[in-house]
Amino acid sequence: MVEVVVMPVLQRVSVSVKNILLASDFSSASDKAAAYAKALALNYRSCVAIAHVFDPSVVTSYVEAVLGLPVKERLQVSNESLERLRQELNRAGVEATVSLPEGHRPHVELLKLAREHDTDLIVAGTHSRTGLERLVVGSTAEELIRHAFCPVLTVGPHAVDPPDGPLVFQRIIYATDFSAEAAKAAVFALSFAQDSGAHLYYCHVARPQDTIEERKSQDVIFKAALNKMIPESSYEWCSPEVVVEHGNAAESILELAGRVNADLIVLGARNASFWLTHVEHGLTPDLLAEATCPVMTVC
Repeated sequence: MVEVVVMPVLQRVSVSVKNILLASDFSSASDKAAAYAKALALNYRSCVAIAHVFDPSVVTSYVEAVLGLPVKERLQVSNESLERLRQELNRAGVEATVSLPEGHRPHVELLKLAREHDTDLIVAGTHSRTGLERLVVGSTAEELIRHAFCPVLTVGPHAVDPPDGPLVFQRIIYATDFSAEAAKAAVFALSFAQDSGAHLYYCHVARPQDTIEERKSQDVIFKAALNKMIPESSYEWCSPEVVVEHGNAAESILELAGRVNADLIVLGARNASFWLTHVEHGLTPDLLAEATCPVMTVC
């Protein structure tokens, strides 16, 4: 017998996105993340704080490695790269500032800046490499997701480029396991859907069942639980739909995202069993590595 704890129904909600922190290491992944930060800022009229954490002991780019630049020159290169990013956002009509703190643990400095800037959303690119049946996600992105006090929007290597101009999400997948963390994420999924009149998919991935009858019975229970989460008023400002998938969570969510051409995936990230302890296969790293749209995580 499947038991589901249904979280309280949310009424119409609105989430502020006044301040965005863009974490950059000047890589191609960061460039794509910057494009999303710019597009979101244009839509929400946000200010963007661009940050790069400079570690004097680490060479972070191919150019630095080839030229063998000393620390002072590398610091200057980082400053110039930040300034180019700032000017690019300014030309697009986005108010932007830059920060270049030094440190050996980038996520610590980034989270400190996020608090100083009263950040509503952190945007970061992720680096993923496939090999030996493992997916490795950039450690800074992992730590941001684990410890951030605000949502983190990660842009993976397969994410499509955002359109020019303000970014409005039209097809959002909210994936829930009915945990308290997932309930927090629902607030943001609803708010983004409200802002754009998006089609919002409430999705739960169930464990495979031995028989068709067991699967049908399971579907009835989970769909009822998902429907109870949808505020009645939301039908006036977005198009909610419940979906129950079966099997591996990451694969099922990615397949659903492909079928509906989703442009945002929202999920809660549980710290205690976060699937990233040893960066093995799991829901969060697989989604970050393979998703063709941004993934927003809420702790």
